[in-house]
Amino acid sequence: MTSDALLGIAIPSYKRPEMLARLLDSIDTHFPVSVSDNGAHLDAAFTARYPHVRFIQETPVIPVTQNWNRAARSVASEWIVMPGDDDLYYPGSFELIERAIRSNPSADILFFGHHIIDEHDRIAETWTPAAEALAAPAGFDRVRLGVPARPPGIVFRRAVFDRLGGFCESFQVTASDNDFYQRAALVGGAVFVPNVASGYRVWSSGSTSQTIASKAWLDEIDMWCRRVQEFAALNSTYAYPDSLRDEIYLANLRSGIRALKARGGHLAAWRHVGAARYPYRARVFSQFKLLVQLILPARP
Repeated sequence: MTSDALLGIAIPSYKRPEMLARLLDSIDTHFPVSVSDNGAHLDAAFTARYPHVRFIQETPVIPVTQNWNRAARSVASEWIVMPGDDDLYYPGSFELIERAIRSNPSADILFFGHHIIDEHDRIAETWTPAAEALAAPAGFDRVRLGVPARPPGIVFRRAVFDRLGGFCESFQVTASDNDFYQRAALVGGAVFVPNVASGYRVWSSGSTSQTIASKAWLDEIDMWCRRVQEFAALNSTYAYPDSLRDEIYLANLRSGIRALKARGGHLAAWRHVGAARYPYRARVFSQFKLLVQLILPARP
């Protein structure tokens, strides 16, 4: 689905009307906006407040990644950005995004900076990339360990979304976004814009903190890396080594250890490592840091 619109905003949503309202209020009304209301929880009074927004309201509730795809496929534009329903944009964000799109006609995906914000809109940290425009597959090197940009600041061509088949719906806990954005960087021109375009909200009690120290998380990290490695071999000239897969796996294993030890689960951290596969192809220094992290007490 395309139209004359340059940029469209696709929003997957689920049971967060207050946050969604704040996001919609931060978006310029001349853009096509589509909200995929998973499970049809928004009432008529809410949708009536936003006559310029297309609301897709269907039951039953579908998995998160299916809702991502439904949102993206429902907005009519050449380019798509897909914030979460609790994210925010700032004054001037869309002028910045449009200017970057028009200035980079050969680009297929653009990565902007972002603020990490908490439940109260307080900025916890800021990420901005070094400016660079790279032809495929060189852009992948900037995101090979994982995409540091966040979805409200990642803009991609609809043609690339269609070519890649959207977000992989086999993921249940993590990595579907990384899988899509990395594959896009392997086959498309990637531009890194050194300006903050959005606020990406992280909840202290969010699903990531609850699942990052699980076997399911690590299994999906493996699935993500294997998929991208196979995709690179079939669709690009990029040589994706097994050592990169293990480096990413080890980094996620360390994140799980950190989460468990922060909760006082020192024994649980050892069990978590024991249940995981050992990433022996990662760098020796990375393996050393893993062992040190297991042995030393958690930082206060």
